[in-house]
Amino acid sequence: MFPMQDIGTHIILERSEYDSLLARNRELEEKVRSLEETVKALIDRVKELEGMLHQYSGNSHKPPGSDGYRKEIKNNREKSSKSQGAQKGHEGKMLKMVATPDKIVKHKVQGQCKCGKDIGQAELLRTERRQVFDLPDKLMEVTEHQVEIRQCSCGVVHRAECKEKGNVQYGDRIKSLAVYMNQYQFVPFERLQEMMGDCFGVSISDGVLAAGNEQCYVQLEKTEGQIKQALQGSKVMHNDETGIRCKSKLHWIHSSSTGQYTHYGIQEKRGKEGMDAIGILPNYKGISVHDRWASYDNYACTHSFCNSHLLRELKWVKEEVGRVWAEKMITLLVHANNLKKEGKLDATTISFVQEQYEQIIGQGTMEEPPLIIPVIKKRGRIKRPKSLKLLETFIDSKEQILRFVHNKDVPFDNNLAERDIRMVKLKQKISGCFRTSNGAQVFCRIRSYISTIRKQGYPVLDAIELAIAGKPIEIYL
Repeated sequence: MFPMQDIGTHIILERSEYDSLLARNRELEEKVRSLEETVKALIDRVKELEGMLHQYSGNSHKPPGSDGYRKEIKNNREKSSKSQGAQKGHEGKMLKMVATPDKIVKHKVQGQCKCGKDIGQAELLRTERRQVFDLPDKLMEVTEHQVEIRQCSCGVVHRAECKEKGNVQYGDRIKSLAVYMNQYQFVPFERLQEMMGDCFGVSISDGVLAAGNEQCYVQLEKTEGQIKQALQGSKVMHNDETGIRCKSKLHWIHSSSTGQYTHYGIQEKRGKEGMDAIGILPNYKGISVHDRWASYDNYACTHSFCNSHLLRELKWVKEEVGRVWAEKMITLLVHANNLKKEGKLDATTISFVQEQYEQIIGQGTMEEPPLIIPVIKKRGRIKRPKSLKLLETFIDSKEQILRFVHNKDVPFDNNLAERDIRMVKLKQKISGCFRTSNGAQVFCRIRSYISTIRKQGYPVLDAIELAIAGKPIEIYL
């Protein structure tokens, strides 16, 4: 109780008592503001967590495999009026006859006609050709090399030349198939040995399979350098990275791709340190298409963002936060991409896209709520909502986002790199990890070679056989 004087209906406090109550009031006001900020932060956090629960591959960076059994997966594609299946004018593919078959079986007319004459002696009108593509009964061929050893009358012994050294060995062709199945089709050693036994009737040890991979890896050292050189000289290059476990630790496989070349490299670091060690991006002067990972900004090349990633983030902002500007930006980017596909991106349409872009940014600036400055300042930047951070990306990175509009060689997205890196995730799904660093390096180099020669149209099995023989295909530069 504070001592006070009662004058009629008024209460008069002493000065010290008044100051004490005023200080207490200020203290309570600050606590209320602090609690309001805490409540606001908790509400935002709840919304963020609820939004995370609603994330899937269509509105975030999550892979499709994480979608589970979703009943409906919506994407950003516009519904087409075309019917399902091949369209009119589509060039179909079918089995075609070869000019020189491996074996010919003749079916002759035999017997007698109703008139009693021998049909086999009748006039031949024509011969119908019917070809059957199948595997031969015996898939394994054993070749014996008989090496002559002769002794001259002078006593000198001469031996015929033969590249096969051991008494019994597997040839380069079957080694090539083993490398292809293990490194490209991800068939583990045990299942590969079962396949070899079932199909070819041979039993191949782990040592032979590992030696084939190692032999191919060693012979492709120069070829890997050629692929790097070709990528560094390209106008547009796609980059991506993904995590994978090696020796029980998290490592990163970095990919660099064009329509003709692919390179994979594994490093312990995801950022600049790992990219520098691979050695492609530090000397690259063209246009790098990527998914906005901050480490790519360390390089002096021109940058272009993957708009498919941006569309997914915009979709999340539209669905979970209800921002109109995000919906309009989705429509604009998809429309601009369709204009490019149709060859309608002239100066007028480009100007229109830019104007619409700026208008949407203006609407977004008005639509996003201002940041609340906390009463009690904390270290670091003020936490911003995801929708605001995305809007700032569109404000600060307009050139990188719309580069596909201004440059015909720049694609709308980074799908090329994602297709190439997807096989690494499949490898991880099947094998789980790499047990040794050498095994990871072998996989990356051989996979780079096979992916590149496939893009350039070379027969894969022949190319691997040449590599094992020490004569890999010269990569076209």
